[in-house]
Amino acid sequence: MRILAVEDEPEYLEMLQEVMQGIGHNIVIALNGLEALDMLGKQKIDVVVSDVKMPTMNGLEFHQRLRALPEHRNTPFIFLTGVNDVTEVKAACTRDCDLILQKPFPIDELIKLFAGKKK
Repeated sequence: MRILAVEDEPEYLEMLQEVMQGIGHNIVIALNGLEALDMLGKQKIDVVVSDVKMPTMNGLEFHQRLRALPEHRNTPFIFLTGVNDVTEVKAACTRDCDLILQKPFPIDELIKLFAGKKK
């Protein structure tokens, strides 16, 4: 499985990369939503894991622009957020966001989500 990780915090990007590669998935990284949109045009992506608060283009705007692309209307999308109140995130993606993980989240929870998924 090819995962696009969109995150501006290096420690989270590094952790996502290590964990996903460790269970056999390919991971592509972007530091913000604008970079992520560019990545979408260059390679096939099976799932997106994106932070909410990022510079240049935040995760909510990226999510909205991703969903406007016909080929990514149904791409699984997981938000990572350090925001204590996730109401804003839930309101933005009530029906087309698959999961919201609040930072810091247990790594084993992330592994369970992706372990055994088709690679």
